[in-house]
Amino acid sequence: MKSNYKITKDFENRIKKLEEKLGYKFRNKYIPLAAITHSSFVAEYKEKIQDYEVLEFLGDAVIGLIVSEILIKTFPNAKEGELSKIRSAVVSESYLARLARKLGLNELVLLSRGEKAQKGMERETLLCDVFEAVFGAIYMDSDFSISPAREVFNKHFKDYMIQCIKNDDIPQDYKSILQVYTQKKFKTVPKYKLIHEEGPEHNKEFTIQCTVDNFVKTTGKGKSKKEAETKAAQEAYKILKEQNQNKDSN
Repeated sequence: MKSNYKITKDFENRIKKLEEKLGYKFRNKYIPLAAITHSSFVAEYKEKIQDYEVLEFLGDAVIGLIVSEILIKTFPNAKEGELSKIRSAVVSESYLARLARKLGLNELVLLSRGEKAQKGMERETLLCDVFEAVFGAIYMDSDFSISPAREVFNKHFKDYMIQCIKNDDIPQDYKSILQVYTQKKFKTVPKYKLIHEEGPEHNKEFTIQCTVDNFVKTTGKGKSKKEAETKAAQEAYKILKEQNQNKDSN
């Protein structure tokens, strides 16, 4: 990845901070700079500069491979379906955004003035994209060798990720889990209804109601309808499971 634009002092400082956080020194400084550059910044900047989209595409595959290796080594007796389910949760948008915050990537992203005003650096989608782009950058900078990216990931996230998995502290597709449970137990499916939304267009909060016939009714709040539905489904599943356990114990 080459370019003719000048790496400014601000760019240098961001790259240096990124290298310090990662414990990895980039040979080609344009690569990590692209990894933390959002398309909105590119549109505003006076020179032609690259954003992180290609590196994000690359990093998605790199992280998927590293996580798969960790899971196979950590849970050698787990079946393919179980490993796939765990990997899906670990490489999800919300979990990778959590890792991005843990590393402090939200402090380094180059955004347009508009995106900054709307707190774009806190959005899970953006944080996940940047996290993937950073690992794509390490992979590209090291001549497409997986070892440096693996070393960086393992150093910062391996133990934390394994602990999260063992503590069941990873994202779950609670809408699917709840639907399977209610179909099996009650021969019905959950229904979701938007009951409230508030805030400006760029920073709305949604409240969704989840109803399972006459068995349970819960609500969930989130920055997107999907997030609110997931939280409502999670609460409904928790309540129904507890009710079922109480019945079994009586």
